[in-house]
Amino acid sequence: MNPCHIWIRLKLPEEEYTRLQSISGCEFRRGDDASIDPGWLEKVEGIFTNEPLPDDLAERMPKLKWLHITRGGAYNFLTPPIRRRPIAVTTSKGIHGATFSEYGLAFILAFAKKIPECLQAQAQKNWARIVPDAIEGKTLGIIGFGTVGSALAQRAKALGMRVLATKRTAGTKLPYVDEVGPPEYLPTLLAQSDYVVLSVPSIPGTEKLLGEAELRSMKKSAYLINLTCGKAVEEPLLVRALKEGWIAGAGLDAPPRQPLPKDSELWSLPNVIISPRIAGGSGQNWPLLMPIFTDNLRRFMNKEKLYNLLDKEIGY
Repeated sequence: MNPCHIWIRLKLPEEEYTRLQSISGCEFRRGDDASIDPGWLEKVEGIFTNEPLPDDLAERMPKLKWLHITRGGAYNFLTPPIRRRPIAVTTSKGIHGATFSEYGLAFILAFAKKIPECLQAQAQKNWARIVPDAIEGKTLGIIGFGTVGSALAQRAKALGMRVLATKRTAGTKLPYVDEVGPPEYLPTLLAQSDYVVLSVPSIPGTEKLLGEAELRSMKKSAYLINLTCGKAVEEPLLVRALKEGWIAGAGLDAPPRQPLPKDSELWSLPNVIISPRIAGGSGQNWPLLMPIFTDNLRRFMNKEKLYNLLDKEIGY
């Protein structure tokens, strides 16, 4: 029987790659797009990757049937060739809740404890008497109550926060959320929250999710934190809201443009914290990622139903 040809299209730690090679019935190769053998590409049936495939590269793999990605969100991977062909796309959804939620809390605590102001005073060697705020008793609004939103709610509730959330299909109320509602609940959430966290998938349906009316409905003392969906708020509108004081500030790990160009006004606003899409990162990711990939690899080889299979119609 011919081996299953799997391309490891990412920088996998040596010990993890060695473990993969012990799987019988598979031929693995690793390398970037430029170094991989063109002849071998024609045999590739599955790919483990953390970046979308260029269209021309996908067309050079006529036998490709499966794409597994390291991320939970995968809409950007649904390029025309991937959509058009019967290529299954699976994600690593479910493992990033802890890291994203910790990062969301980091933003909340940084704003509450006035860390940006402290850093600015430190740069000026100014012994400023800055008054921090408490988060206990404050209201956190989470837009998107999936893996990340749920993990954040649990941590925020443990710190004494009131937690509100919206979900595409509201289910059973959980003990660590005070109120959860469908998308129609969003105006109530925005009006009551001291911190609003975006943890929705980055798909066309979430673009421009927050417009001028939504931003103006937030408290002037509230902070907007975007962990996952940069296009949920248009950049000019967000800049205006921050400069004119509609909201107190913003924490952006998912800014409107990525990477955020140097000409963006967001860089220079004192009430903004920007980070380069690192909220889901951790040096401990591989022990979480590999079991999902290897389980799906076994399922793929045995023609079984794949885990975390992406719905190409809705994008997640």
